Amino acid sequence: MRVSVLFNPGAGKSDRFATIAGEILDRFESHILFTGEGDFGEILLKKADVRVVRTSRVSFIETLEEYLAGFIERNTDLIIGVGGDGFLAHIASFLIENGLRTPLMGIAGGTANVGPLIGYDIDRLRKLNPEKLHIESITALVAKSGREKNRYAFNDIVVGDTFLGTIDGKMVNLSAADFIRDLSKIEVRPSENIATENFGIYKNGRPLPPPPFKVAQIVISPLFKKDFYAGKAVTGALCWAPYFSSGAAISILDTVVIDSQLEDPDKPVCIQQMLFDANDLIEIDGLSSYLIADGNVCYKTSETVSIRCLEGIVKSVRPALD
Repeated sequence: MRVSVLFNPGAGKSDRFATIAGEILDRFESHILFTGEGDFGEILLKKADVRVVRTSRVSFIETLEEYLAGFIERNTDLIIGVGGDGFLAHIASFLIENGLRTPLMGIAGGTANVGPLIGYDIDRLRKLNPEKLHIESITALVAKSGREKNRYAFNDIVVGDTFLGTIDGKMVNLSAADFIRDLSKIEVRPSENIATENFGIYKNGRPLPPPPFKVAQIVISPLFKKDFYAGKAVTGALCWAPYFSSGAAISILDTVVIDSQLEDPDKPVCIQQMLFDANDLIEIDGLSSYLIADGNVCYKTSETVSIRCLEGIVKSVRPALD
C-alpha cells in the first residue's frame, strides 16, 4: 500500500508528534511512505526510504494542497493527517473539491480533536492493523456566500467572532477578526452581537419562526452516528434524527457555548433547533460576525450564507468498534 503522511506544523507538541511518527513507521513498515518537507513530516519520519514530496511552500494552504496533489499523482492509497479537526478538514476539503475518494485517516494532534475525521489517538494507533482498515463514509456540510469559495465542515460550522486556539500550550478564545487580518493570535472574550435586525433563517425558501431571544451563537453540525440520539429526549429535536433522513442540525443559541472559559451556567441556555438533510437548502441572512468551519476562520459574513449537507462524501479510516 502507498501511504502519504502529513503533520500539521502549527499544532501539537514535539514529543507527541515524535511518538506518533514512530508508531506510523512501525505500523506501516512494509508499505511505501510519502510525506512533506521539514515539519510537515520529513524531520519526524526519519527513515531513509520515506519519500519526500517537494513544493514551492508559499502559503500554508497552498503548500498543503501541493503536497496532497503530489500524493495523488503518486497514486497514494491512503492519506494520514496528524493534527486537529481544522487540519483534517483542510485535507478532506481538498479531496471533495477534486472529486477524490482516497481514504483519510486522522490522528489526534491539535487543539480540538473531537470531529469524525479523527479516529485515532496514540493508544488506538498502537493497535492498528494496516491490513484490516475499517472505512466509514463521513458526511460534510458545505457553506457558500457570495464570491467566497466553498467551505466544508465535518464537525461544525459556527457563526461567532472567536475560535478556539492555543497560546503557549493553553487553549483560549482567539479573535477571528485579527486572525483574518494578519493571522494574529489575540485572546479575547466572545461577543454576543452576531446578528442584525435583518436576521433570518430559511429552509428551502421558507422562513423559520424568529427565535424569542437575542442570538449569541449559531452552530450547524452533521449528525455523526445519529442513532446515538434515539430515545434521548433531553437533546430536543436531535432525538428525532434516527427516525428521519436528517443528516445535520442547526442550533440557534442565546449563549456562547463554544468558549475556552467554561463556567457553571447561572441561567438556562435557550436553543432553537432544526433538522435538515441532503435535499434541503439552509439560508441565513442578517449576520454580522464570522463563519468558522471546524475551527478554521473563513470570512466575515456580510452576505447570505447558504448551507447544504453532503452525505457520505468522504471515506474515513476509523476503529471498527466506534
